[in-house]
Amino acid sequence: MYREIRMKTFLLNSEDVLHAVEDWTRVASIISMTLIVFIQIVARILFEWSSPALEESARFIMIWSIFIGAVVTTREDSHIRMGGIFKSRKGMLWFELVSKIICFVFMCIFVTWAYEFMIYSFQKGMNSIVLGVPLIVVHCCFFVTGSIMAIHFLTHLINHIRKVSAFYKGDLT
Repeated sequence: MYREIRMKTFLLNSEDVLHAVEDWTRVASIISMTLIVFIQIVARILFEWSSPALEESARFIMIWSIFIGAVVTTREDSHIRMGGIFKSRKGMLWFELVSKIICFVFMCIFVTWAYEFMIYSFQKGMNSIVLGVPLIVVHCCFFVTGSIMAIHFLTHLINHIRKVSAFYKGDLT
């Protein structure tokens, strides 16, 4: 019993830490990208100078920012969804369950592809053209964020299975 409580506490604390990291990296990436683009604009207007390195770094940060935003959207279960197809509560519950299963399976396939792509990028020693940064810095974004999204989808799927179960037990109307 004590071990279960410790495990549950650990998981809840880990979830809180993960959410904080997601939120802070989202904010940090948007602020840094905005600052870099602002510096680039000011440099073009005032000094008639442009830096390809700033453009490339802003692009890399934007990629991470987009995928971190997708992670947060998945965590909050606030992505675009279909509605209005089913009028009954039972139909909506089953439709949402099937859609969550499909999303989870897709994320598992995506993470598998992202892992292979990340390894390929590492093995080939791919570097960015301007900055010379190893592209694995960008390519690992797909694997890292995809893995986190898969975890969030799995969590939502488990919770939804509980909802469907409660509906059939009569606990949820």
